Amino acid sequence: MSDDHIELEPRDYHLAVRRREHSETPWRWEIWAAGKTKAIDQSRQHFATMSDATKAGKAALRELLRERFPNAA
Repeated sequence: MSDDHIELEPRDYHLAVRRREHSETPWRWEIWAAGKTKAIDQSRQHFATMSDATKAGKAALRELLRERFPNAA
């Protein structure tokens, strides 16, 4: 079975917030899934603070999990 067909569960996804640039808005969030070598999603914008990136990333992760696991509690 290829990596694309591994059955993942909600707990297999996590958020990472990273400093990606040396600018006034260096922070980005990324969503990773177990077994993947690249982020499955990332912010299209950069954020001025780690806190802002984390807040936006958590919202994006919640939405992704809602879409992929509509029957989850």
